[in-house]
Amino acid sequence: MRASSLLLLALTLASCDAPPAAAPAETFRPRSTPVEYVGLTVERPFATEAELLAILDPIFGEAARTGAGHRDLALEPGLFLTVSPDGRTPEQAIVTMEMETVREDAVGRRIILEVPVSFTYGGVFISAARAALERATAVLAEGDTMRPYHLEYHVVSPMGGELTVQTDWAAGASSGVVRFITAAPRTSLVAGLVNTPAFGGAPYEQLGGTVWFELSLDEFSFFSNRAYGISSGALQNFNDFRLQPHDWLRLTVTPRLEDEMVDVGFEVITPEGARVPFARAPASVVAGEQFQENVGRMVQNMLDAEAAETGSSRPFEVSFYYDDPEGGGVVSVIAQGRAGIFQIAYTVASPARALEDVEFVPYQGAVDIPDALPAPRTCAEVGSVDATSGRFHVRFDASSTVRNSTALSSPLMGNVWGSVYRSTDVTIVGPNEGAEPVASFAFEGVDVREGLSPTTYDIPELLPGGEYQILGFMDIDGNADPASPDPDEGDPVFIPIGGYDLRCADEPITVEAALLLPPGR
Repeated sequence: MRASSLLLLALTLASCDAPPAAAPAETFRPRSTPVEYVGLTVERPFATEAELLAILDPIFGEAARTGAGHRDLALEPGLFLTVSPDGRTPEQAIVTMEMETVREDAVGRRIILEVPVSFTYGGVFISAARAALERATAVLAEGDTMRPYHLEYHVVSPMGGELTVQTDWAAGASSGVVRFITAAPRTSLVAGLVNTPAFGGAPYEQLGGTVWFELSLDEFSFFSNRAYGISSGALQNFNDFRLQPHDWLRLTVTPRLEDEMVDVGFEVITPEGARVPFARAPASVVAGEQFQENVGRMVQNMLDAEAAETGSSRPFEVSFYYDDPEGGGVVSVIAQGRAGIFQIAYTVASPARALEDVEFVPYQGAVDIPDALPAPRTCAEVGSVDATSGRFHVRFDASSTVRNSTALSSPLMGNVWGSVYRSTDVTIVGPNEGAEPVASFAFEGVDVREGLSPTTYDIPELLPGGEYQILGFMDIDGNADPASPDPDEGDPVFIPIGGYDLRCADEPITVEAALLLPPGR
């Protein structure tokens, strides 16, 4: 789970009056209006500090501060990231992501994201990422396996979108990735407000991270009791405790037992030895005790199952969440068990920090929308009569997807084979098991190179009125066996999208080849 996602809940919090003689309360209120957004995730690998800083410093560090930020950094072909100074304040920069679409009629680039980022939180993120990588490199040099971690910088802008930059080290990996997770601004789906901002308010940024480590049930019991200061070592709480192997992240627990709470704080130790506060939150001893019991129960179940039969235990997860969103941040302790192995993760997030926003970034694509959908034609309009049974008269075509596909290797002309099924006998993956076609056909030399086939092809079978699907293919490479025709890679195929309603004695329809058959299908 992403650390910052712990705060970005689908439910929003709003204040309400507290009951008499009670502490101030907050009430969950679900969002009531529809919104939409489009997201994108890409990755860049890194194995050394130089490779890591080549990505991060021109976004958050000194390079960006001095105006030497990324300029058209190609995250992927046709996907570019640029970091520009913000003329309004020296404390932040503007990150812009642009895309060249694959449409043949596309002109220029589209801006798909634009968000502010600060050098304050950006600098902490770089320090934490450097410290984590330094430790991972040392562990690997010792011949050991590094436990997984990820760190992230997250910014939310109502006007420009959302950007999460993660440095991620997977279990057993020998190198890491920088992951860019983006989302366009959340826009309204209220009629008349499409492609306008759904939310207002100031943008904000957060830092987050997750570290994993393994331990036994006895170790967990001792350390969790010590963390709450309720054991015989009550005066020996965690102070600058190293979360091995992630010893760059230090844990300090301060008792507040008169309030039935403790304060849990995390600091990052930079490669230069500086201490950087990262996250802090209070936790109650009563909730902590319940977390311990939940974990104890589930771990014991796992160990008992594994003792009886190796591999028979079921995976579990137990979480303990506590936060101080304005004063310190978020802490979540996550216990997991799988196949007899028990591990703990600390997921932390910094407080949200306000930024100055950008101008609204709307969706820039254009879609031609007809004034009205065409009304269904009557049987009289197609030169026929209403009937309880009839015949299909087919013209063929190919979708724009087929016509524009880079995999199209032959002209759109060839023999066509197909079958007619009742719609209830077909799903998107093909005919249901045991379903039989009600008619089959084979037509020679069907030509859709210029669009709709000039020839109409008659399916002679008289069929009861109702809804049908037509499956089949066009053999554009001329290699199908007439005795047992099947499409091969690159042949245009008809798939069950929509249906064909037989209402007239003679029913004219257009059957469109939707896709080219993909490799291995």
